[in-house]
Amino acid sequence: MHKQQNNKPQNAENLKEIPKWARKYAQNRTLTIMVLVAMIMPFSMFVAGLVGFSLSLAVAGFRKGNMILGCVGIAVLVAVLTAISIFIIIVLKKFGGKNRGMLDQLIDKWTYGKEGTATLPVQKSSKKKICLEIVGAVIFFICIFGSWHLALKGYISYKYLQPVSVLYMVPYAVCGWYFFKSPRMGPIYLVYPILYTIHAILILAGVPLFFTTENFCIFSICLPMIGYGFLPFVIGHLYSRHALKKLKEISHIEGGTANEV
Repeated sequence: MHKQQNNKPQNAENLKEIPKWARKYAQNRTLTIMVLVAMIMPFSMFVAGLVGFSLSLAVAGFRKGNMILGCVGIAVLVAVLTAISIFIIIVLKKFGGKNRGMLDQLIDKWTYGKEGTATLPVQKSSKKKICLEIVGAVIFFICIFGSWHLALKGYISYKYLQPVSVLYMVPYAVCGWYFFKSPRMGPIYLVYPILYTIHAILILAGVPLFFTTENFCIFSICLPMIGYGFLPFVIGHLYSRHALKKLKEISHIEGGTANEV
């Protein structure tokens, strides 16, 4: 009985840790996001390839004085952008508005069905916030393709294409996490902009972490962006396993101690 009384304060103290570990677990259930990224990324790369190809075709045509080739490039670019716009409208109608988050819930149920549900308070959405998110994304992609175009024109050296992208990528990633992903995603997401910045510093220090050809220079931005952007979700998923283990240990403390008496 004496042993049981001595353990009660310790158990009470440990049980106070439950909210902390529950929050960490909920914030790092990133497998749902990883599946979403795995679904979206191939499509995004395909679209980026089509846009890049048509834009390069138009630029090459007008640069060489071939008006037919240039017009074909513009026509393809317009067709691609129109198709993308229609697709986005269809997706927004199905999974936007009142149905926003439904796709996430379906994937979450599939990936974490055995573990049940775990949610955090999400900031209320509004038309102003949605518009801000869309405008931010549009500006971000304009910066990417704009800097790529300047590199093709010779205004930015291929070597410095990725370091220049830090000027818009890091603020976009940090602000996006703070205003749209937090508190659903924990601070571990900031690993992404930190590693991306370190990558740029290494290039400036002379490490050849870039592409030097016209056709592949865009990958100097895309590859580290994809790689470092995906890494926090992998780390988060692994950390969620640790948080879940701690939750299970804490929730069984009181019963386990009683059995030992």
